[in-house]
Amino acid sequence: MMLWLLQQTVLLSFVCGILLVGHSAFQKHLGAHKTYSLWMMLPLVLISSVLANYLPSNFLPVQSNQIAYYSIKAGKAITQSESTWYSQTLIAIWVLGFILMSLTLFLQGTYLKKLLLTAKKVEKLDSYLPTYSHPKVLSPMLVGFFNPRIILPTNFLSLSQLKQHSIIAHEQYHHKRFDLPCNLLAYGILTIFWFNPLFWLAYRRFRDDQELACDAEVTETLNKEEKIIYSKMLLAYSQQANHGLLHTHYGNKHILKERIMQMKTRQKGQSGLAVLGLTITLGLSSLLLNQQVLAGDDKGNDIHPVIRIEPVYPAAAVKANQNGFVVLQFDISPQGEVNNIKVIKSSPTAMFDASATEALKKWRYKESKTGAKGSMVQLDFVIEAPTSDIERIKVTSK
Repeated sequence: MMLWLLQQTVLLSFVCGILLVGHSAFQKHLGAHKTYSLWMMLPLVLISSVLANYLPSNFLPVQSNQIAYYSIKAGKAITQSESTWYSQTLIAIWVLGFILMSLTLFLQGTYLKKLLLTAKKVEKLDSYLPTYSHPKVLSPMLVGFFNPRIILPTNFLSLSQLKQHSIIAHEQYHHKRFDLPCNLLAYGILTIFWFNPLFWLAYRRFRDDQELACDAEVTETLNKEEKIIYSKMLLAYSQQANHGLLHTHYGNKHILKERIMQMKTRQKGQSGLAVLGLTITLGLSSLLLNQQVLAGDDKGNDIHPVIRIEPVYPAAAVKANQNGFVVLQFDISPQGEVNNIKVIKSSPTAMFDASATEALKKWRYKESKTGAKGSMVQLDFVIEAPTSDIERIKVTSK
């Protein structure tokens, strides 16, 4: 679990960094809609991490053109016991943060549910979604995954028809684009990686880009005077806007200037084919990135076990302070089982053979269509790991 979190944190941090640093350039050349679509890269990376683990085992044969190396240390059990408290502490901290994030989401959901119970129905508005008003709501917002509703401030009916239409269109576009489920997904990712500050910055930028994309959609057909009116509404509703995880926030004072400046430039339209192509490109890119991360875990080996049993360090070798190695050749069945094990070379002769062979019988590899023949592994038995200042050079003969 912790290893997966670390791998995905590094990869997602790289993606977040690109999206944050290059945001201005993306907005300028791609427009608000496609820039917002770029955030799909993050969930696609996580999905691809699952696909990268399971798809190759079903479609690709196991490669066995390289020898794998593993070290078995006599003092490894002691080292693991000494480091257990450290790993357990990290896991406990992560679990605590995960619980707090989940609790925050639950409490806000409870608050919104109570808010809806006391909200007043608003009739005769040009909206295909049910509309309500509530005195505690200071800025228009869309609420509800299964029964979406628009909640408005109590002074909404005093606005002109143009203002009302623009606000309703803004919130309805949130609904058409499934922004509420996207927000929940984004917060879910943040909940998993809450310990990374970069994810908090990315989450905030994602929500801001969401509003910018909606503004671009609504103001696309407005003239200059109408855009000025729309800007004034943004200013009015951004002073005391309701910010939350489970609803949209029309008023957003953090990017008020950016939203107003965007109206002065002509936005690139949202092409269905362009978004589809962008989605496919992002999906393939994320799959490639995850495959590279997994390849890095293999330390250059094309073949690695999914279950690896540690050999028992022979008592006689421990007593004699004896190091050594065993080179084993074996076959892998399509089911990932190990068979036909042969000792190719060992040193000292026969000292570690039995222990290495017995452990290798219990190893399991990924399932594949053809399995593999003649796979090789070298198990290095080491009493004590060399110090970091000693250079290690592997010498092979032709």
